Amino acid sequence: MSSYPRLCCSFATKPSKVGVQYHNACYRALGLDYTYVAFGVSDLPSAVQSLRTLDIRGCGVTMPFKEMVLPYLDRLDPVAARIKSVNTIVNDDGQLTGYNVDWYGARQALQEVTVLDGKTAVVVGAGGASRAVIYALVSSGAKVDLYNRSVDRAQALANEFGLLPAHPLDELPRVGHYDILVNATSVGYKAPEESIVPETILRPGAVLLDIVAEPLETLLMRQARARGMIVVPGYRMRLLQAAEQFRLYTGVDAPLAVMERALIEATGT
Repeated sequence: MSSYPRLCCSFATKPSKVGVQYHNACYRALGLDYTYVAFGVSDLPSAVQSLRTLDIRGCGVTMPFKEMVLPYLDRLDPVAARIKSVNTIVNDDGQLTGYNVDWYGARQALQEVTVLDGKTAVVVGAGGASRAVIYALVSSGAKVDLYNRSVDRAQALANEFGLLPAHPLDELPRVGHYDILVNATSVGYKAPEESIVPETILRPGAVLLDIVAEPLETLLMRQARARGMIVVPGYRMRLLQAAEQFRLYTGVDAPLAVMERALIEATGT
């Protein structure tokens, strides 16, 4: 048996220290002989093949590769096939399986504060993250109204998931009743004074999930708290999907408190 640790990694256009820090913190806490590194990728097919060649156990996949990677995998987990997006690859003796655990993180983060069945959710955005959020909501019994700048793209997504007719973003100020509001766009990422959601539609007692994980608190989250909303920060979704990713790589549960501390430290206060 090799004396080298099992290697896990992430693929991104620009490598990030965040996943490296929280995965490795968990490996150390549990005494696992694993190590995690981040790769900047410009040639996706070759990068995927390297997982087989170098016997890399698992790989996290970030935008813009979550949909592009699908043709290079051997199989898809049924949920990833439904969402048509992969953020986790597991290598079993050269057989690469694609998973999507973004939906799991979204569902678990929301279920920490509310019941999803029978609720009405407004989702802003129709990109890859939105696909995962919509699956999490619909599969849990929620009704979803979708808003996006490109209404054609949003309508195609709405049709795919059997939603109500989609709305253009400029109709968001006139939104009707909702129980849950999700910002599934990247607006606010590393831009703590930007928001795509009008402050006027924020409603006391409703739940907000802002999927933006950096900064830890966005303008939208601050405004929502001030309006009396129940706020689910994006880092919580990131944490819970990372814990599921860790389990897929190692076969053991992540030490969640260790992972959370490392994530917050890496992301910044």
